[in-house]
Amino acid sequence: MKIIVAVDGSAYTQKALDYLKTHRASLIDGQPLVLVHVSPAIPPHAASHLDAEALRLYYADEAEKAMGPVRSIFEQADIPFTVDARHGKAATGILEAARAAGADLIVMGTRGQGALGRAIMGSVATEVLTDGGMPVLLVQ
Repeated sequence: MKIIVAVDGSAYTQKALDYLKTHRASLIDGQPLVLVHVSPAIPPHAASHLDAEALRLYYADEAEKAMGPVRSIFEQADIPFTVDARHGKAATGILEAARAAGADLIVMGTRGQGALGRAIMGSVATEVLTDGGMPVLLVQ
């Protein structure tokens, strides 16, 4: 099974990673996981004042902040993985990465903020669930 794991550096991501490690025998069948991190895009008016290399370095640094600890966890657990770092809208980036990888499942942590919180603030998890067209495992 090809699994995409959304990584944002939060405690909710850590819970999803712990779940995967605990259930690795039933979920991870030797194929590498694809870890995806989507950094928020720099607004166009600000990005226009930076050169391409500065933007590339900024996005690489943002991805590494979230991915660095995850790399260590999976390397120590001997779980194979690849990394897909993107920037833009989180749900869109996660779904694009899942489609590009031919994913069978998206795994992500969620804080479970409830209907009112989603209505006011929105939810990446809700958007991935409703727009994804593929199974999503939410770990709370």
